Amino acid sequence: MKVNINNLIISIEKNQESELFKELEKNGITKDNIKNLKYLKRSIDSRKRNDIKFIYSLEVELNKEINLEKYIKISLAKENQDYKKRSPIYPKREVAVVGTGPAGLFAALRLAEYGYVPVVFERGEEVEKRNKTTAEFIKTYKLNPNSNIQFGEGGAGTYSDGKLNTGIRSEYIDKVFNEFVECGAQAEILWNYKPHIGTDVLRKVIKNLREKIKSMGGKFYFNSFIEDIKVSNGHLKSLIVRENGEKVYEYDIDMAVFAIGHSARDTYKMLYKRGVAMENKPFAIGLRIEHLRKDIDRMQYGKSMSNPNLEAATYNMAYNNREETRGIFSFCMCPGGEIVNASSEIGASLVNGMSYSTRNGKFSNSAIVVGISEKDYGNQIFSGMKLQDELERKNYEIVGTYGATYQNVMDFMKNNVTKQEIESSYKMQLHSYDMNNFFPEYITRNLRAAFEHWSKNDLFISKNVNLIGPETRTSAPVKILRDIKGESISIGGIYPIGEGAGYAGGITSAAVDGIRIVDTAFAEIIE
Repeated sequence: MKVNINNLIISIEKNQESELFKELEKNGITKDNIKNLKYLKRSIDSRKRNDIKFIYSLEVELNKEINLEKYIKISLAKENQDYKKRSPIYPKREVAVVGTGPAGLFAALRLAEYGYVPVVFERGEEVEKRNKTTAEFIKTYKLNPNSNIQFGEGGAGTYSDGKLNTGIRSEYIDKVFNEFVECGAQAEILWNYKPHIGTDVLRKVIKNLREKIKSMGGKFYFNSFIEDIKVSNGHLKSLIVRENGEKVYEYDIDMAVFAIGHSARDTYKMLYKRGVAMENKPFAIGLRIEHLRKDIDRMQYGKSMSNPNLEAATYNMAYNNREETRGIFSFCMCPGGEIVNASSEIGASLVNGMSYSTRNGKFSNSAIVVGISEKDYGNQIFSGMKLQDELERKNYEIVGTYGATYQNVMDFMKNNVTKQEIESSYKMQLHSYDMNNFFPEYITRNLRAAFEHWSKNDLFISKNVNLIGPETRTSAPVKILRDIKGESISIGGIYPIGEGAGYAGGITSAAVDGIRIVDTAFAEIIE
């Protein structure tokens, strides 16, 4: 007999394991009746900072049945979801996958599971080499435009936090999480309320996932940029591949999953030129706000901040400018993390944030971004991309190299240039600049309004808090239009997926989109 038991509340000050067994016994489940115990979820209630609690949901396999009617917290465990069985529509065919972010990797995995041969093209390097290249960039300021924080195996998410929390609901989420664990991620992501892997562990997971796909027949071509496509009678005919920046060859293939990521501006332009339908979409622009981690921990946990049961604290901030119907919000919060240079184009510089698995760095940071739309940046198909590019090149010119501009948040609010140097997690050059003069006025105005609104919290807005920017690549500025089966509405054989195509907003949702479109477009349900 398997049962679920929910809402077990335990103070963080107590021994979690022993208290869990006490709570189970209160609900009629004695320790000697437990055959197996599985965590389903653990969340945190920190509304009362002097009385923080964990809330558990468990699945318990019992040796003997119990009377469930006596205990309101217990119910019969649901059987594993009976997924619809599918079979491949085009058995053993080669299918190209362009890009090895989470959408591309999970699309390739799903194709391999159906017996297809995924032929994976990645403009950047495999993750081991990519890591060395990005480390070298920090030291030498010599950018490889095809292998950096944005491009290379694992996609932009490799250098983030490995955050897996998502707002979507999908039958495929368990599949994604279980694959991550099988490939080396921490088992706790299966039940933690805000699951994360961490950049350091994620690199190993990605390598193992690649090797799994290869063991199933998949082929990988790194340093292989899809420079062009050939189309015949409205359908994909072949890919034009530039290998190692030199050799160019044509790869005949009539089905390609494009998981290009939100920074592949050259690929967007190439696809649009060849007739792939796209439209503008909203995105957001802003900067990184950086605090001492201890201040964010104190803000969220109060006196409990040093409790060993607690991880580095996270937060979500939001301000709604109702007059403009515009949101200003925190994004990609990296507790105990660092700010990194996220450049991918020569002569343009921007930032992002990342954390390691332990999240034990001195600082915590988050993007604070302003929502923008076509009415702000223009109605041409690449107007949003142009705005991003202009800000990134402006930043490069101000700093004089691949660095970042900074300003103390109090100085920003008072229109003062920050005269002193700051301590930061950012490892490259920092240049003091009045960010009031950096962004278009509507972005500056809304950032100031949000900071004023949040200033009643003297740990979040204080003289110890700095702004580092710009953060321009929050999401894709365009959407590649596809039909209900995931195929481009204008060119047959092209399947745009993931965050770069405008259909996802993070690691989990991108991976789910990759699986879902393969199930929809390349498989059929067996009755």
